[in-house]
Amino acid sequence: MKGKELVEAVDFKKLTIVELQIKFEELKDKYPEKKMIFLTQSATIEADFQMQLAENVEEEPILGRALQEYELSPEIDITDKTIVNSSACIYLTNVKLTPFASPNSPMYLEEFILFSDHLLGLSIT
Repeated sequence: MKGKELVEAVDFKKLTIVELQIKFEELKDKYPEKKMIFLTQSATIEADFQMQLAENVEEEPILGRALQEYELSPEIDITDKTIVNSSACIYLTNVKLTPFASPNSPMYLEEFILFSDHLLGLSIT
């Protein structure tokens, strides 16, 4: 895929997550405690999924700010480049990452970028 085609590409995994999150927001009153859990080969990830760009990018944590600025105006022109590994970025905040190898030792992170090609599936709490 060429860089200029990337604008029109849709990552099905990220699209599914966005659609489910929209439904979660609609059902928030009925199921206030439910959250999405992302499943990878080595861990579960419980977090808040950021669907929209922040109103004030300057106040975002560093990863969120950098990712949003990159999406709005990339520094590197990729128009004529060949894109490999064209998976989408999923920006998460308030992250609890629980490795399968040590489930009693979860990691807590302010923010995390999950690449969609690492996703095996989704569940809810």
